Amino acid sequence: MIKADFRIAHFISRYLSGDITPEESTRLDNWRKENEGNELLFQKICNAEYYVRHENRKMDYDPQVGWKEVEKRIKRMDFRRKCLVLTRYAAILVVPVLILVLALRNSPEVPSMDSSQLLAAQQILPGGAKAILTLDNGEAVYLDGNAGKQQVQLADKLIQVDSTTLNYSSAQQRTVQAATVYNKVEIPQGGEYILVLNDGTKVHLNSMSSLRFPVTFGSGRREVELAGEAYFEVSKTGQPFIVSAKGMQIEVLGTTFNISAYPGEEYRTTLVSGSVKVEAGGGESLILKPSQQASLMPGSGDIQVRTVDTAFFTSWVKGKINFKDQRLEDIMKILSRWYNIEVNYSNETLKNKRFGCYVNRYEEIAPFLELLEATENIHVKINGKTITFYN
Repeated sequence: MIKADFRIAHFISRYLSGDITPEESTRLDNWRKENEGNELLFQKICNAEYYVRHENRKMDYDPQVGWKEVEKRIKRMDFRRKCLVLTRYAAILVVPVLILVLALRNSPEVPSMDSSQLLAAQQILPGGAKAILTLDNGEAVYLDGNAGKQQVQLADKLIQVDSTTLNYSSAQQRTVQAATVYNKVEIPQGGEYILVLNDGTKVHLNSMSSLRFPVTFGSGRREVELAGEAYFEVSKTGQPFIVSAKGMQIEVLGTTFNISAYPGEEYRTTLVSGSVKVEAGGGESLILKPSQQASLMPGSGDIQVRTVDTAFFTSWVKGKINFKDQRLEDIMKILSRWYNIEVNYSNETLKNKRFGCYVNRYEEIAPFLELLEATENIHVKINGKTITFYN
């Protein structure tokens, strides 16, 4: 039943967008003629006044609060098996209309993949805390989630290390005459780590990212260099804090923001609180306000600014991954970095299929893939750490 609901939701979505094919239109018409309830549901969804109300509700919807309510309902269910299965599932919203269809249908079925493919998906585990620290002399120190609390002697500094954090805040200032010493933290695929800089600034580094930084900051500007993605909580010291990230330079005095600057992808600075000055390589600069995002395509000096829901761009720091009406290729780029997988597509059109989802970052990828399968818009084949999507 749930597959049929996904299919009808897809047809109605295509009908509303004007992209429905003749074959899909015929199947939708047949469904509408099956009974009066189907036709009433169709008319309700397509009603302009209802659509406006639905859009307003969607804008006010908090996925984290919603998922907590789902968990409460799961606990009240009579079927123990379904409780055990459903609590592992992230909420996935394929199209807004799908929420309505599933809610009204109240189908009890749980989608499932082929058993061999499900077993293969369950072997793809989420990432964890791991990093490589490169010292100024070229020495590499490997860090991972097995590290207990300890102090590491780096040159004449004692650095605090635990299973998730590398802390430089206790490092003492060198003499003014001494040259600035830089370290670099690199996060491999399937990794993350927290870095606390000498001034107390906390940096959450995402998979396949790196940060080059001074062991201790001087009395002038605080400058670091980022590649990849990081979430900054900058300490207010009165000194400008500068982040150089590929084609952008971000200047702050004290604020919270996220930067994504992966090679070949759109560079984005998302401001959560405070204010930042964003400057492109061509000299253009602007000031961001909270909930604004500055984006820049590689090789372009043109900065675009838009207002966004910052939760969709910073949820990874809190162990969640949010997507809203995004291309499958863009979703899988993010997930492949975290789950340390390779992704292939049987044809280019699959990359442009759009989905929304809310995923627990620390759970296996299998429930997400099962729900993609349930849409019947796409199928999955898994071979080791390689996922292939096909029609």
